[in-house]
Amino acid sequence: MALGTEGYSAALLAKIEYAGANEGSFQQAAEALQRLAEFSISDRHVERITERLGQERAEQRDRHVERMKAGKVTPTHAQPPRVVAIHLDAGKVQLRADDGQPGVRQPHWSDTKVACLLTYTAPVGNADPQPQPPKAFLDPPHVMRLCQEIHQVRSDPSTRPTAAKTRVKPAAEAAVERPQRLVRTAVATMQEAEAFGWMVATEAAQRGFYEAPHRAIVGDGGNWIEPLGQMHFPGWVQVLDFLHLLVHLYAAATAAYRGQGKLAWRLYERMLRAAWAGRVDQVQAALAEQAQRLGPPPPAARPDEPRKIVALSLAYVQKNADRMNYPQYRRQGLPVTSAAVESLIKQFNQRVKGTEKFWRRGGAEAVLQVRAAYLSDDGRGEEFHSHRPRGRAVGQRRLCPAA
Repeated sequence: MALGTEGYSAALLAKIEYAGANEGSFQQAAEALQRLAEFSISDRHVERITERLGQERAEQRDRHVERMKAGKVTPTHAQPPRVVAIHLDAGKVQLRADDGQPGVRQPHWSDTKVACLLTYTAPVGNADPQPQPPKAFLDPPHVMRLCQEIHQVRSDPSTRPTAAKTRVKPAAEAAVERPQRLVRTAVATMQEAEAFGWMVATEAAQRGFYEAPHRAIVGDGGNWIEPLGQMHFPGWVQVLDFLHLLVHLYAAATAAYRGQGKLAWRLYERMLRAAWAGRVDQVQAALAEQAQRLGPPPPAARPDEPRKIVALSLAYVQKNADRMNYPQYRRQGLPVTSAAVESLIKQFNQRVKGTEKFWRRGGAEAVLQVRAAYLSDDGRGEEFHSHRPRGRAVGQRRLCPAA
């Protein structure tokens, strides 16, 4: 059975880890193991094993990062991919005091950083494959639901209004005609942007992304994304996620003509069509016109003040104007939305996010590593166990002899 010092075979450890990372809680993982594998284990022991294996994965990741910094990382495949994109975004997780005492003290929300690394099929021809915006982006009910959903994914649950708990139809990226996806891998961490950037760069180097003819960084315009791209991915195309741009345009239009639905929608549609066609100057002109009509916001304006919303939307477009050449991105076979990472963050959130879940920072980091491994398409979740040396035992079985 190739038992290690844990007292479990590599295959059984993989099952425990998989359940611990993919079920909604460690208790549910223990119940799933009992029902599906006819294996009895406590939820606390599932937690210990999952977190320990996640820590080992984090240590392996950090060793690879050090090799990257030393210039020693080479692609694992000789043939580089043709079209690649790295989608970047941040999620939320709730932490508690990490002092070892029982109970939840000092609960607070913190950020997780997530990267979705995708390869795509190569583009065919040089024409824009979709010169007109998707019909879904011009459908008022769908646009409203889409804006609500993006707000829900990104918001801090402790400040989310009760109405936001209403279930809405997910915004399917299938509404946008796009290149076919091939292989996805995931990187996630609780660490700061600088450390995260090295992790993403290491993953990209291992997958041969730097040798691809068409390369893009896709993000929502966050302050940390552009510097990360400039440091680790110079020369790559930086794409502003069109979905987040859509949200800003819709917010500006409804603020500029609050209570005047037809005028608001007319302004939104005009800006949306111009943005999709890459006519950034027209988008800026339309927002500037509304900002001038309404006047500057007062110094202490509330977040829902129309003048402030329009001013912020104009500043957002001005800041990201160089990342809005969407016709060119589509011709190169590059994605124009970050729906891939939005979807990935939801999959992480299914395990780590919840108003009733309070993590120690180390435990959250460990579970993120295991979750990322099993959300990747290249089999790294299982492969880890085929090469892993057996470690020390944990929990009640720590004194059990190896077979």
